[in-house]
Amino acid sequence: MNPFVSFRQISHVYCSGRQSTQVLDNVSFDINRHEFVAIVGPSGCGKSTLLRLLSGLLSPTEGQVEIFGRAVREPREDIGIVFQKPTLLPWKNVLDNTLFPIYHKYGGVSNKDRKFARSLLRKVGLADFADSRPDQLSGGMQQRVGIARALLLDPDILIMDEPFSALDALTREEMGFELLRLWAEKPKTVLFITHSISEAVLLADKVLVMGPRPSTVLEEIPIELPRPRTLDSIKHPLFGLYTGKIREHFYRPAELPETDKDVAPEPAPRIRPVA
Repeated sequence: MNPFVSFRQISHVYCSGRQSTQVLDNVSFDINRHEFVAIVGPSGCGKSTLLRLLSGLLSPTEGQVEIFGRAVREPREDIGIVFQKPTLLPWKNVLDNTLFPIYHKYGGVSNKDRKFARSLLRKVGLADFADSRPDQLSGGMQQRVGIARALLLDPDILIMDEPFSALDALTREEMGFELLRLWAEKPKTVLFITHSISEAVLLADKVLVMGPRPSTVLEEIPIELPRPRTLDSIKHPLFGLYTGKIREHFYRPAELPETDKDVAPEPAPRIRPVA
């Protein structure tokens, strides 16, 4: 079976005046249809650049991104994006913020569009907040609006750039399980960026580990935890094995310098008693 998404020997360099910075170096990987793939790596290693390349907002310096064998050369309508912050329009209510992609594309919305948007808000637990303004919502609720908006055009591919990074730990965990529920109800091909190793293992079918800039894929790790994932998944023996394997790429104990046995240790300082 041919992969749904392919990154083929991708390298990318950002240029600003006379200065250039290479962020990606010969990155290659495949994503199957309806597969949930998470990417972890140090800050500045090009994770978000990969999302921009897939969405068509950016063209690679070298290599090619393909969807079903066709090169991505411009923004595509079959891709939904969830950003780190939901960037809601403060003067519009929740329903109109959710409908914004259709307003932007067609200049207006139909009753059918409104009905579908309300059904999405119901799925993300915001049915009672359709008429609320963004400043009346918590951070987690605002991010739910962002997810509903990304799903409005029913995209084949959902790309998510650290969507829960600004949330507190409890809300972040809740949103992770909410995302899995939505994905199970109507599967999408998901590319998910996160700095949380445990979040990546809990959500994904496969985790890509990126190295420091200029970055490449250090390892692809299939996550064979049973689905559906629940709180009990965190207690599964494989969960600890996967998180430990990923951490080895980033956290290694510093080696202590060897002591020169021929040099006598300095005597401890003498403390003069206080009169």
